Amino acid sequence: MKKNKELRKQARNTIKKNYFTLVFVAVVMMVLAGTYNTSLSGIKNFFRQDPVISNADGIDYEQEDIVKESNFDVTAEVLTSIFKTDNIEKIKFKESVTGGFCRTIFDGITNAEKFLFKIVKHVVDFFVETKKTIILGILIFLIQVAYQIFISKPLRVCQARVFMESRLYYKTPFKRFIQTIKTTNYLNVVKTILLTDIYQLLWDFTIIGGIIKRYSYRLVPMILAENPNIKSKDAINLSRKMMDGNKWNLFLMDISFLFYEILDIISSGIFGILYSNPYYTACIVEYYSYMKEEYDGENRELLNDEALVINKDNTECYPGVKRRELKKADEMFNYYQKYSLTSLILLFFFFGFMGWLWEVAIYIVKDGVFINRGTMHGPILPIYGYGCVVILFLLFLPKKFKKVTDNPILTFAIVVLLCGTIEYFTSLYLEVTNGLRWWDYTGYFLNINGRVCFEGLMLFGIGGCLCLYIAAPYLQTLIKKIPIKLKVTLCVVFIIAYIVDMAYSSLFPNTGAGITDDGARNNVSIETKI
Repeated sequence: MKKNKELRKQARNTIKKNYFTLVFVAVVMMVLAGTYNTSLSGIKNFFRQDPVISNADGIDYEQEDIVKESNFDVTAEVLTSIFKTDNIEKIKFKESVTGGFCRTIFDGITNAEKFLFKIVKHVVDFFVETKKTIILGILIFLIQVAYQIFISKPLRVCQARVFMESRLYYKTPFKRFIQTIKTTNYLNVVKTILLTDIYQLLWDFTIIGGIIKRYSYRLVPMILAENPNIKSKDAINLSRKMMDGNKWNLFLMDISFLFYEILDIISSGIFGILYSNPYYTACIVEYYSYMKEEYDGENRELLNDEALVINKDNTECYPGVKRRELKKADEMFNYYQKYSLTSLILLFFFFGFMGWLWEVAIYIVKDGVFINRGTMHGPILPIYGYGCVVILFLLFLPKKFKKVTDNPILTFAIVVLLCGTIEYFTSLYLEVTNGLRWWDYTGYFLNINGRVCFEGLMLFGIGGCLCLYIAAPYLQTLIKKIPIKLKVTLCVVFIIAYIVDMAYSSLFPNTGAGITDDGARNNVSIETKI
């Protein structure tokens, strides 16, 4: 058996060959099939904000602790709503099952469709109150089950196919993810995975046997990806026999990714999306490829796709696949440009406005509440604008910095440093001059006095690089088309409005629920007067 170190090295080569394709596939799987739970949970936690509590009577309410519901909780709540419809508003679910083996099995099986359970809950709540129908609840439950059987689980075969081709072909396109569905014996895939899940469910009741069988059946999606016409029992038996004596090695590989899981949690899912998720899947596919190579037992001839073993003609894509050539980044965007004063001013206001939209949208989406975020009353968050302009000014204007921008990793590090400095001293200035904080990262990982934190800086770094390499150069091409008199006029108007707003805000700062107290982070009482 090859050492995990060798398999991981080959997996890294796979990622290098088709980085963007594999990252995109992993993101699609995370959203549609619920895979990579650490990244998905990290992203949800980053954007999760406790609701801003408002009360027309002006009475203060302390925010309650948010109880994270499992799929078991949601199902219990839906059934309770259906069968106890007389006093729905009085129903409480604290007495629902909070532990036990049955709950664990149910949540494990339905974990990929967690978002569907939430949707079902809200839909059923609505119809129970208006129509009181049991049929609707049953119908939506069947839709959940159908989604898992016919969509989320078969997508794992599509994912495996893309990663398997990417081992040998360095320009595997994302369309192979979609084409796999078209070229696959779809019903046979559905049948095989369903049968595997049934076997797994039965073994789960033995606890220890369930853990062992999860490794025994681990190769089924990859076997189907290579031969979608294989009989269901043959695919399951092949996986079981190939894993005989090798389960421990795969277990050790899983354990070796715990450190990556920690980094993923720390970065709120960013690290997983950009690297560890596709890297892990590439390692599992590499493991399967080696197992197939070593296996010489019964039904070995069913794994007969030679194009997945060797790239005989050294082609860019799997035989018969054509990839549309994309323009190189430097052909699409000339990111090293000279920005005039008017361009920098207009870009400042544009990114300040986009930053305001971003933070306002977060509250609208999560809480359904419009909150005018920021220190000023107008639709602008200056810190975003200043960050953009400082980056462009320092990295693009001096000619000697051109080599820096040609190195995205170095640029990312500099952007993080610049944005972190701006955010820290902006927070300090606002607190000294106004005695208030407009944001507080206390409690976040690697925060400095609650003014900056690790995950925030990572997002600033990504956003800053997108600004440098894509957004700003593209906007610059549009700004150049604007007549000089109109550009000057726009700059003057924006600056005057900004100065007026800044002067007014210095006398009457923009404060209130979700702005200066930021109840989502500080967990304080909020009072909103209507």
